[in-house]
Amino acid sequence: MRAAVIDTYGEPPVLRPDWSEPRGDEQRQALAVHAAGLNPVDLHIASGRFYAGSPELPYVPGREGIVELPDGRLAWSDQLDQRFGSLAERTLVDPARTVPLPAGIGAAQALCFGIAGLAAWCSLEQRAKLRPDERVLVLGAGGLVGQIGVQAARLLGAGSVVAASRRPEALARARALGAEATVLTPAASDPAELAAALREVEPRGFQVVLDPVWGPPARAALACLERGGRLVQVGNAARAEQSIAAGELRGRVADVLGYTNFALPWPVKRGAFLRMCGEHLAGNLHAPYEEMPLDRIAEAWERQRQGPGAKLILRP
Repeated sequence: MRAAVIDTYGEPPVLRPDWSEPRGDEQRQALAVHAAGLNPVDLHIASGRFYAGSPELPYVPGREGIVELPDGRLAWSDQLDQRFGSLAERTLVDPARTVPLPAGIGAAQALCFGIAGLAAWCSLEQRAKLRPDERVLVLGAGGLVGQIGVQAARLLGAGSVVAASRRPEALARARALGAEATVLTPAASDPAELAAALREVEPRGFQVVLDPVWGPPARAALACLERGGRLVQVGNAARAEQSIAAGELRGRVADVLGYTNFALPWPVKRGAFLRMCGEHLAGNLHAPYEEMPLDRIAEAWERQRQGPGAKLILRP
């Protein structure tokens, strides 16, 4: 079968025309891949330095995909075999760990509400436990997690949403998605300057921060947390490390909460995924995507590394 294969950690996958097909067992089945979603986590795993470990080489990457079930239905899953991922014509998965797509939603759109959508929605609902009328700041609003996060905050009852991004064009899009105010966060900004800009648009401070970037933006957001506020740390698109003064957390009695989709029980994932699909079908939730053939995996991999601002979908 055709498959994108990681031969060396830290290098992009190579398209192989004759890769061995996976073999099913008592629990898992080899199913045809209809579409694969590319995510930052795929690149982190392929680096060989991922905090949760990386598969033995060589392997087929791709944590999520839309597969064809034995009865012909299309279904989403992020429970694919680590060595036979979604970036191939077939993958290995337990059918019980898939979610059939609701009628009316396409495979590419559904993938937007998989790994990226869950990171946004469940960070707010499950980790921050967002309460009605709370003030929310979404960092990295130009990325897919941030774009869905702005909308999810609204749908989950936030009183106000401020969006921050290093991309000026993303700020107009964030307003269209429901943010009341926006703040530009240049890549090399000083945290104190960013904090001043955030206070200008929301002098009262924030009760919840969705943070997929870390680095200076997160440091600035912490300085603007209301007493007892929560920052949910989802990713580190800006920087992997950032110093924080201990007194900053103590004085605000603030919480920095780590989040990962890996920790979500399957029923919670399934429910959140279906809720987002339902909100999309109702016209309340939107997410951009771009489809590419698997032959362009090297290009897609590099674009994902740079931050595409949309879900990249690979078709086998």
